[in-house]
Amino acid sequence: MKKTLLSLACVLLGGTMAYAQETAEVGHVYQGVTYNNCSPNGKWLVANQETSVYIYDVATGTNYDFADETYTKVYFAGYGHSVTDNGMVCGMAQESSESNAAYFKDGAWVVLPQLSGALTGFNSANACTPDGSVICGSLGSDGADMSTSDRLMLYPVVWTLNADGVYVCQELPHPTKDFTGRVPQYITAMDISADGNTIVGQMVDYSGFYIVPILYTRNAEGAWSYQLLAEDQVYDKEKAANLPEWVEQPVQPKAEDYMSAADVDAYNAAVEAYNEAYQRCVAGDLDWSELPEYPEKGFYISDETQAAAFDAAVAKYKEDNAAWYAAFEAFDEALTEVTTGKSFEFNSIHITPNGKYILTDLKEPDPDPDPMAWFPESIYTNCVFDLTKVDTPMLTTNSNMLSTGILDNGFFVVAAPKSDYARSSYVATPGSNHLTPIADWCKASGNTAAGEYITSEMLFDLINYVWDEASESYVEETVSDSLITGTGIFSADGKTFVTWLQDPGTNEYVTYTVNLENSVLNGIQSVKHSATEQNVLRREYYNVQGQRIAAPIQGVYFEKIITADGVITKKHLK
Repeated sequence: MKKTLLSLACVLLGGTMAYAQETAEVGHVYQGVTYNNCSPNGKWLVANQETSVYIYDVATGTNYDFADETYTKVYFAGYGHSVTDNGMVCGMAQESSESNAAYFKDGAWVVLPQLSGALTGFNSANACTPDGSVICGSLGSDGADMSTSDRLMLYPVVWTLNADGVYVCQELPHPTKDFTGRVPQYITAMDISADGNTIVGQMVDYSGFYIVPILYTRNAEGAWSYQLLAEDQVYDKEKAANLPEWVEQPVQPKAEDYMSAADVDAYNAAVEAYNEAYQRCVAGDLDWSELPEYPEKGFYISDETQAAAFDAAVAKYKEDNAAWYAAFEAFDEALTEVTTGKSFEFNSIHITPNGKYILTDLKEPDPDPDPMAWFPESIYTNCVFDLTKVDTPMLTTNSNMLSTGILDNGFFVVAAPKSDYARSSYVATPGSNHLTPIADWCKASGNTAAGEYITSEMLFDLINYVWDEASESYVEETVSDSLITGTGIFSADGKTFVTWLQDPGTNEYVTYTVNLENSVLNGIQSVKHSATEQNVLRREYYNVQGQRIAAPIQGVYFEKIITADGVITKKHLK
């Protein structure tokens, strides 16, 4: 039976959030919310939406709504395993100018102890162990912002619950330089294993373009160490050692450093006079030719010695900056020989509860991009690291999809299209390129009712806008019964599938939870599918002007085929 969001009789909370509607014993529907995380047992659901967090207790039907339309309070739930079975949620709580790493428990947010960064807006707890005894996250360096280059904007930390029931914050060991010899932008701690001994995050280089995974491990004595993973996928370490020495860009001198208080007053008076003249020009009381030039601070330095010193500083800056640009161009050219053109996807990294696997995404520029794309397209490879092996091998899946999470047995979920919130989910296994649609996976793993629920309930209307010659305007045409299974995850116990999507017909958000009779952790090892047509998610058609049409037309048109393996665009003549 086809469902549309407008037909779901859900009760809205706060205009955004909705209680669950039980449409069948096997599944639930939540309207207007994007649940993208859940507790290991699937009994708590969490959604990040803009600056708000919604936490839902499935057992009692209690909803905790942390939304502030004035944006003076901002909340965020962590990226990794950030929800416990008893409803503790780690994340960030911001009030006024302070952003604090915090956790939600028993209806309220509790601020964690922090080493620095409350005023940077970066502090956050990202994941925790199932019992909440260990939390990992990242803190901002005091005074750090996008203009600083001599310090990390984010550094990794871990909170450990001591015998007195108090969390103690500790900075995790990490590199102080990136592969170019410069200070990195970010080093994060994003997800944690159930025993609290293994943490994964990412290191983002100075430029912000090159990202590699970082692994932190705690030994029997409680000491933490780190290692970077798959660096060779992003850059050549040996070549990087021969890069030209990096020199920071000179800082332009400020005229106010050479001005007296009277000079500043004179300058401000000149600015005020300019603004008044400008408003008179706008009003037509003064001719635009009579508008004076905007005042320059340097002209208001009254002391001749100070004025000469400022002029000399400006001349020196121009000379040094020209030399810096020449050095920068040489450095940048050398850097292209060091890097591969690939990078791991920002904030996309997961670890299994048992600490056996790490899942992340590697991206590279698409050599054959979709001509209809608005932005440069990338090809995605899902990478699974096996931490049980000495050399930590990386197993790859060429799905060209975004990964969303991985289970203890190595099964992981991917979703596509990447650029569309009306995505569908597939299950994969490390090192294999075979992808199985989530409904087929459920049926093959013995969860027949779950698979049938997905295929019968997650049907939506696709709306196309087509030019109508008669009315000389765009009209709507609907493509009905399109199966869209959303961006999904499995709960850590493998007994619940949670997926959210944007209805392409109404642009509203909806979340489905699907109960699995048999845990996916005990499910099948693989599902075979050979027919290429099974991988097709949907087809779209465009005219030569790039306008989407409902169906092929006479003459030249483009067919855009969205598949489990990526997007294919074909040109046709009918």
